[in-house]
Formats: sequence, structure tokens, C-alpha cells
Amino acid sequence: MSSLMGSAVIDLVPFHVAVGVIYALNGIVILGLAWMFHSPRFHAWHIRAPMPMRVTKAQYYWNILPNLALSTVVTTGAIYGLSPWTLTAEPTAWWMILLQGFGVLVVYDFSYYFLHRLFHVKAFYPLVHLVHHRVRFPRAQDSLYQSPIELIAGVGLLMLVVWVVGPIHWVAFAGLFLIYSTLHIFIHSGMLFPHKLFGREVFWVLNQLTLKHHKHHLNKHGHNFAGVTPIPDLVFGTAA
Repeated sequence: MSSLMGSAVIDLVPFHVAVGVIYALNGIVILGLAWMFHSPRFHAWHIRAPMPMRVTKAQYYWNILPNLALSTVVTTGAIYGLSPWTLTAEPTAWWMILLQGFGVLVVYDFSYYFLHRLFHVKAFYPLVHLVHHRVRFPRAQDSLYQSPIELIAGVGLLMLVVWVVGPIHWVAFAGLFLIYSTLHIFIHSGMLFPHKLFGREVFWVLNQLTLKHHKHHLNKHGHNFAGVTPIPDLVFGTAA
């Protein structure tokens, strides 16, 4: 039954379009935020003065460019390869689609929290996560600067959670994948967006998540481990 559901998803043109649009949007977001970061017009939005990385430009690009390709291959392979066991195209109520997406994000957030803490264990830290923490002032493109092991572990964890919770409707997956991927880019942007509407910050939530992750990169290595919300850090006393 699950195999038939997965095949039905693979046969859906809107599913392929959704995945392609999310990839394209992520590329636009990275390029747009990178341009904004380096444009004098937006320097006032920087969280603090940029800090240079202790790697050469060649070393930097030899990391992020292969990781860009690896991320695309691994993510695409996981989405399509695991779809018979993770995704469905069966008619599903809209509220169930929302519940599925929300459920996966909640379970993933707590699961990633513990994975991230594991990466910071003294015995493991130099082997994997140290690469990503060479970035002390993250920018959008630095979301790709990491060990290939960490990249694969992050994608693998997301798909594992989808499998455990699922199979979920492909629309639910598209929505949570959009949030998961774009949020990961935004929290590395190094910028806070000051826009206000009726006297209130429009991007307050996003700014708080970005600031918390920025602190984690700078000097709060024992805090702010969660990747989607601050709730796991609040629950386990590691929020800063």
C-alpha cells in the first residue's frame, strides 16, 4: 500500500514543481541575503561588525561549492528515494495536512536539538562540527560551510522523522521542507530586519531566531542548540 502511495507521489507533476520551486527559492534567498549583507545600503542591519574567518578564500569555496552539490544530490535522493515510505498522495483533510507538517517540525526540532548537542560533545566536536564553527559571524552562504557528515546527518534526520511520523501528504512535506530549508538560511544571515507595521516588528520571530543562532556561533557554544524554535532550549535550560 505504501509503495503505491509513494509511486502516486512520484507521478504527480505538482510535487516535482513544488520541490523545484523550493530549490530555486533557496538559491534566490541565499544570493539575495548575500548581496544585502555586502551592500552598504544594509550595513545598519548587521548584528555586529563582521569577523573574518581563519581560512583562505580557496579553502572556503572548496567547502561550500561541493557542499552545495552534495546537498542537492543527498536531499533529492532522500526525498524521491524514500517517498514510497514517507509520502502519500491520498486525499487528506486540510487540517490533517497542517497537523502532519506541524508534527514533523516539532519532532524534528527536538531530535535536532539532541543531535546538535551530540556534535558539541568534546570527543566528537573536532571531528565534525568544528568545521561549521569556524564561522563566528555567519552569513547566508555560510549555512553551507560545514562537514559533509553534518550535512548528511541533518538531511537524514529530517527524513527519518518524516518516516517515523508518516507517511504524510506531499503538500505537508512541501510546506515543512520550505520552512526547514529557508529558515536554515535566514538564521545564518547575520542581519536583523527592522521593518515595522502598526508599531510592531514584522520579523520579530525571525530576528529572535537569527540572534539566538548568531550568539551560538559567536560564544554561546553551550546554548541555543535547536534549529527551528527556541522551545527545546527553553525546556532543557540551554536558551541564551
